[in-house]
Amino acid sequence: MTICTIMKYIGFIILLTLLTGCLGLGSKEEDNSPHYYVIDVGRGAVASRFVENRVLYIKPVKLTSHFRGQTIVFRIADEEYQAQAPHQFFSDPQEMFTEQLQRWLQKTGLFSQVVVNEDVAADMILETAVTALYGDKREQFSPQSVLEMQFFLLGIEQNKKRVLFQTGLKVEVDIPQTTPPNVVKGWKQGLEQLLSTMEDDLSDYFSKRKP
Repeated sequence: MTICTIMKYIGFIILLTLLTGCLGLGSKEEDNSPHYYVIDVGRGAVASRFVENRVLYIKPVKLTSHFRGQTIVFRIADEEYQAQAPHQFFSDPQEMFTEQLQRWLQKTGLFSQVVVNEDVAADMILETAVTALYGDKREQFSPQSVLEMQFFLLGIEQNKKRVLFQTGLKVEVDIPQTTPPNVVKGWKQGLEQLLSTMEDDLSDYFSKRKP
């Protein structure tokens, strides 16, 4: 084999390596395509009896500013959070949590009607805030999905509002590893626990309330 032939062979190997690198970049870009998630929970059976004349209006759920976006967030240090692009919610988290809350509460029988339209005449208003929504990836802590919500039930009498009931609930669900799919599964489990507890609290409140 002549030196010229060897040089041509080496040049071909270099060209093939460069092309392989370009294809690798294409695969990496494909791996970075968006991944979409939803938190969808179900109460199960609908209550057999519904209270009469108690309409609840659910205001849009508010999220703390650093959890307001659609991109999933991990907590990587005590004061540091990191967005996990391209992993994100399929819809706006405010709309997602509002829908889940309405679907759950309208099955409880605690209200004659649960609405999200502010034009509908209501007897009560539920204001809700999500104050924690992250996957815990701090080295000193075990992997967890963290969800915290605040609830304020307001009564409406003669166009005046007053706080009837309020509670704050936080759930920390252990997960095998802090990855987006695991974190979302943990949030789903946590939201089911949280809404079930909130329903029990509301039921206790109404049972003690004077007619």
